[in-house]
Amino acid sequence: MLLSDLHIGGDFNDTAFLKYREWILSDPYTYCVIIGDVIEMATKNSVGDSYNSLPPNQQRRLAVKYLKPLAENKKILGYIDGNHEARANRETDEYSGEIICELMGIPSLYDPDSMMLFITVGHNKAENKKTRNIYTIYMLHGHAGGQTIGGKANALERLAKTAVSDIYVQAHTHQGIAFPEQIIMPDVNKRKCNYRKRLFVNAGAFMNYARYAKQHGFPPSLVGTPTLELSGVRRDFHARV
Repeated sequence: MLLSDLHIGGDFNDTAFLKYREWILSDPYTYCVIIGDVIEMATKNSVGDSYNSLPPNQQRRLAVKYLKPLAENKKILGYIDGNHEARANRETDEYSGEIICELMGIPSLYDPDSMMLFITVGHNKAENKKTRNIYTIYMLHGHAGGQTIGGKANALERLAKTAVSDIYVQAHTHQGIAFPEQIIMPDVNKRKCNYRKRLFVNAGAFMNYARYAKQHGFPPSLVGTPTLELSGVRRDFHARV
């Protein structure tokens, strides 16, 4: 599951987030990645209202409170920062996600910028045998906005110019998007071409419709996020928005 844009300390919809957290904790086969903008981190020099949000230290403590049950149950596969956390890094030497991960006891799962995950899935219950499907997920928070769905989808698709992966994930736009494509992959050893599926997914957000979005004429975001499904029986993957 893709968790991003909580904006704790700002307009965070904790009720919706807790339902998703319970879903993850209650299902033994469900895990999550954290893709940035976990906290609001409004500063005097940034966009946003630093006077109507909690102090950054309190935001970090709340983030630990909300996320630690996931960490304790080994449900977090990776954690990266977003542009809101980067506000503190630009003005100090602080990496907010790094502090949060250290407090949760998962420092090795953190990277401030981007991450490539290698996920192994495999058990065919019907035939009672193990399989071994390895999937790659390239993820970063993202920075391109775009006022239209097409613009947001184009920014997502550009991730394929950076890395070769099965699944590409970003966040930032608060718009749940998912679309697949297929490309031709040459096999130089066997002198033939294979088809390779790729999946592009943009995470959603857990924010109420509040002042900043209203002032800028942004439509209210759907609260929630897409989920990824990786098959352990055959090599296949899908997204549900």
